[in-house]
Amino acid sequence: MVVRVKLRVKARGSGKSEELVVLVNGSAESPRPCLVVDPSIAEKLGLWPLREAEIYYVEEASTTSSALLLRDAVVLELVGEGGEVLSSIVADLAVQEGLTEPLITDVTIDELGIQVLSFGRGLWRHKADRPGVVRRSARRRQDPR
Repeated sequence: MVVRVKLRVKARGSGKSEELVVLVNGSAESPRPCLVVDPSIAEKLGLWPLREAEIYYVEEASTTSSALLLRDAVVLELVGEGGEVLSSIVADLAVQEGLTEPLITDVTIDELGIQVLSFGRGLWRHKADRPGVVRRSARRRQDPR
């Protein structure tokens, strides 16, 4: 099991939004808040094909790949089980070919106030939760393919 959370992602340029279940990946490092998606999600947000972007090199455990980075391109809203917005931040959007699921990076996790209690059991809490509140990982949406 892993920790996944539900985000409402709003593209600042197009005004389009999507609700996504994203992987909370503490081992993905970034200097600024960042959501990493594949081109199909960027297209749904009205941000693909990219007009201008920076090339960002991604070091993974066994390889190096590249992603296209749009600075301050999206607003991320962390959504609770009842649909309430727990926190909101402006973030960069990285578009990476071949990504199997969208993910958020270490800085993004911190900025959204996500506190992982157990990766193995998929448990987390929000920094503003009352003591003792434990949230369960969001269910990954099934791929329609």
